[in-house]
Amino acid sequence: MAIIELVDLRAGYDGQLALKGVNLEIDQGEILSLIGPNGAGKTTLLKTIGGLISPSSGSLVFRDTDITDTNREILRENATLVFQNPVHFGTTVYKNVAYGLRIRGVDESDVDKRVKETLELLGLSGFESRNARKLSGGEQRRVSLARAVAIDSSILLLDEPGADLDLESKRIVEETLRSLSKDRGTTVVMATHDMFQAKTLASRIATVQDGQIERIGRASTVFRLELESRIGDHPVLNRFRAQAVWIESDWTKGGHLRLRLEGGLTLEATGHRDGDVTIIIPPEDIIISRQAVLSSARNSLKGSVINIEASNSSVLLTVDVGIELVAQITEDSLKRLKIEKGDEVFVTFKASSVTVY
Repeated sequence: MAIIELVDLRAGYDGQLALKGVNLEIDQGEILSLIGPNGAGKTTLLKTIGGLISPSSGSLVFRDTDITDTNREILRENATLVFQNPVHFGTTVYKNVAYGLRIRGVDESDVDKRVKETLELLGLSGFESRNARKLSGGEQRRVSLARAVAIDSSILLLDEPGADLDLESKRIVEETLRSLSKDRGTTVVMATHDMFQAKTLASRIATVQDGQIERIGRASTVFRLELESRIGDHPVLNRFRAQAVWIESDWTKGGHLRLRLEGGLTLEATGHRDGDVTIIIPPEDIIISRQAVLSSARNSLKGSVINIEASNSSVLLTVDVGIELVAQITEDSLKRLKIEKGDEVFVTFKASSVTVY
């Protein structure tokens, strides 16, 4: 059942259209990813759904109610937008998360209960008294999400929820969004450049280009079509050919695969096909450590660091494990691990992190 329906929706700024006839239905409780280049209209679409921008034409329906300038507050009461760059009050984490509840007149005993439950959900228990502005970038992003989660909106709108997050914060954010969708029936719409996050987290993906929805469908299908269209124009990190055989399988949902790569290297993955395949391992899903990691991850390999390269606020490490794998870590992690060229390290990643197509 659709909670939001957009019909030939047009919207923009200063007379310039950013959305040029968008038609889109968003179902109750689904996670929908919007992917597309900068300037495609993703953020404008989020703001319009959240009631922050008035469309210039077309219609927006929320739960069978036509939204107009006279009742746009309905969207603001039911949808919350979390921006990419967190903005916090210069006070404690507790007060930041409690703010939205208090201005809505929630009883103080219920405020305390909901704040503590939300902080626990986002791995922030014990942070109540800390100054929100003095936390790490990943922790600040989680506080922003906590503030939105605490008020329990029907629709959660996220602008680049995984951008520049450390691996632990990214894991917590993704698990939180899955829980909200499954357990509370929260509708999640997120704009992202991260196709891999879109594939693993969303039930559907919509590609946005020049203010319009180009393609929409099941995440696995749209991901494959988008990936194939981009590979010819842009280098894709950690892309390899492999021979895949079933370890165990469920033909409707995919299964557990063993992959044999060049030089006899073997990996494990989840997927929907065997035989001659192409695989991609997202750099941000690879854990780098000095010692072998004790975890449920199926793939753990020892190798030598052959290159270290800064990339925006992150660092790309190239590790020779029989193939050259590129891992993305934070600058803080690089300093903490004291890694230099030539050092031996372990790379670890889950079978589910390997995309097989």
